[in-house]
Amino acid sequence: MPGEIMKQSSHATIFATAFPAPGKEREWEQAIGELLRTSMSFPGHQGSMVLKPESEDQPHYRVITRFDTLDNMRRWYESDERREKVSHLEPFEQQPAEIQRLSGFEPWFTPPDAATPLVQTPPKYKMAIIVWIAVYGTVLPLNTILKPITGSLPHLFANAILSAIGVASMTWLVLPALTWLFRSWLYPKR
Repeated sequence: MPGEIMKQSSHATIFATAFPAPGKEREWEQAIGELLRTSMSFPGHQGSMVLKPESEDQPHYRVITRFDTLDNMRRWYESDERREKVSHLEPFEQQPAEIQRLSGFEPWFTPPDAATPLVQTPPKYKMAIIVWIAVYGTVLPLNTILKPITGSLPHLFANAILSAIGVASMTWLVLPALTWLFRSWLYPKR
């Protein structure tokens, strides 16, 4: 499967926009399922996601696979197992996948839905504003809630707990919600 390789801090992501041939979507989905199941057996695999098209006007799929490190991602990406599974996809593809390079905070800013074309990520100033809102809106309430609970703990340990909960909340809840909420500003229609 053609894809894009990206590194962000301590994890790496393979991202592809794929185009199954019309009428071959079911076979393509089975083949991509096999590919993703095989990727799960590789060290550092952190999950995969397939976003299906929501309209016939944009019949592409988005496939995202995350690894904990760039080395683990490369180990999978360059493996014979992956090459074999990719060869099973080719008969069901209409065209090669479109590739987009991502860096910095861009992986957090995935399109709000599968009908939004992945042509361009938002400008960095927009991403910075959304991240600032996420940090501000997450840290203040968490600090207020956790301070009574962690007040008796050593300061560094209490801050480590706050940071861990804050980062997890932003990654899986707050940033996806803000990306959806501000989707028309982040991804204006052309």
